[in-house]
Amino acid sequence: MKRRHADGTYRYVLVLGAKVNGIQPSRALLHRIEAAAAYANKHPHIELIASGGQGPDEGMAEARVIERELMKRGVDEARIHVEADSTSTYENFLFSRSIWDGEPGLTIVTNDFHVRRAQLVGKLYFGLATDALYAKTPAATKWKYVVREQLAYVKLFINYTRWKWRP
Repeated sequence: MKRRHADGTYRYVLVLGAKVNGIQPSRALLHRIEAAAAYANKHPHIELIASGGQGPDEGMAEARVIERELMKRGVDEARIHVEADSTSTYENFLFSRSIWDGEPGLTIVTNDFHVRRAQLVGKLYFGLATDALYAKTPAATKWKYVVREQLAYVKLFINYTRWKWRP
């Protein structure tokens, strides 16, 4: 999959959730939020979808943290849609579908290590073209995320094979 950076082509930007510490974004999530806010301020015609549920060890849904932080960075609340139930990359797309349905593609905002798999989910399960904002990954956690991502690829392809060939 060719690395295609976002250029304002798509109407919707899907900001994927990540760990929330209490009610504050983790550094990984903060990098996603900062990338999304800068992009939104540069492209006033786009709308953002803050996506991510609340884990058992989080004080607030990831999507609500994204929404709050985007507004702090000057993004108008009217441009932000919230999907606060998802617990996986697949669910980020699925539960946001009612917002972006009918669009030919999306811009995805996630950390650099996660972009490729997120784009595969969009393409394989939803038939979407995508471009991306590659938020940086904190150096202290990069190795952990890269290893975890390899395991997630295995799960993605096992689930896709089952989904594609089910009767």
